[in-house]
Amino acid sequence: MSILSKKKIIGLTGSMGAGKSQVSKYVAKRYPVLDCDQVNAHLLEKGQKGYQALVKKALVPLDEKGNIDKVQMAQQMFQVADRKQRIEDLLHPLILNEMQTWAQAQTASLVFMEVPLLFESHVESMFDSIWCVVTNQDIALDRLQKYRHFTASQAQARLAYQMDPEVKIRKSDVVIYNNAGLDGLYAQVQKALEREESCVGL
Repeated sequence: MSILSKKKIIGLTGSMGAGKSQVSKYVAKRYPVLDCDQVNAHLLEKGQKGYQALVKKALVPLDEKGNIDKVQMAQQMFQVADRKQRIEDLLHPLILNEMQTWAQAQTASLVFMEVPLLFESHVESMFDSIWCVVTNQDIALDRLQKYRHFTASQAQARLAYQMDPEVKIRKSDVVIYNNAGLDGLYAQVQKALEREESCVGL
């Protein structure tokens, strides 16, 4: 079992626009799921540890109320040399600590964590099984523009900073393809859940 606890910890990852959130919503009907993007967002709130660390190093722009300007922050992370790496170097240990604390508090036999940059952050050893959600790049670009309102160049830039999906596939235990409708996606998730449940005797 995972080094985090005695229950089985499953990491859910994939590139932006692949459909991780849809998989998380389905899984969350039966098992606890931690969204690490939400953990990150909480750490960036005024007064939180992430906020304090980034402001101390003058790595983030603030608005008139002293809150982090997340739009400007995101732009600078992709435009200013080494800014992205310096921010991640400060935030990732804090996120990791939150993940460990949360996992230890869970009582379910299967526990899921949605970690977009799981491989990029080199936290594979935390998980007993890794699920990777993948989709064609054209579909991912379309989703990022349609649902996150990125421009085409913004969407391409964000995908370019992430690990090649083919590499993620080779590193994963379960691969879920999200190139069609939700019915097909959910059918794959259900089969994957049944396999994990059988492994823990559910």
